[in-house]
Amino acid sequence: MEPGRKVLILDADIMTVMEVEEYLEHGGYDVVHLSSPSGAISKIEYEDPEVLLLDIEMQRLNIDDLLDTLQAAPGYEEMVVVAFSDMDADDLQQFCMENALNGYFCKSMDISQIAEFLDNFFEY
Repeated sequence: MEPGRKVLILDADIMTVMEVEEYLEHGGYDVVHLSSPSGAISKIEYEDPEVLLLDIEMQRLNIDDLLDTLQAAPGYEEMVVVAFSDMDADDLQQFCMENALNGYFCKSMDISQIAEFLDNFFEY
């Protein structure tokens, strides 16, 4: 079996991460996660994910610094960055547009659809 696309989940809510991980793995994705913003850039560089599922409201996460660093990094334009948060959908959409993110997925949405949602960013 071919390895799946790699998703890095940056989220401190371990219960949500476990649920999302299950659905993504079932959908054919390889999943790694980080539950603290500490070392996020190093983890992203090391894992080299095709998708970054990012809780933009994570405590202690300086989202502006993280996005600035990523956008300056070579290969960033190839990574799909999806905001993953409890924020209102309109606010998340606005955040994505202001920060040139690929999309958003509200935690209140049907998590079982997360793999199909991410599939939309790739041509098969």
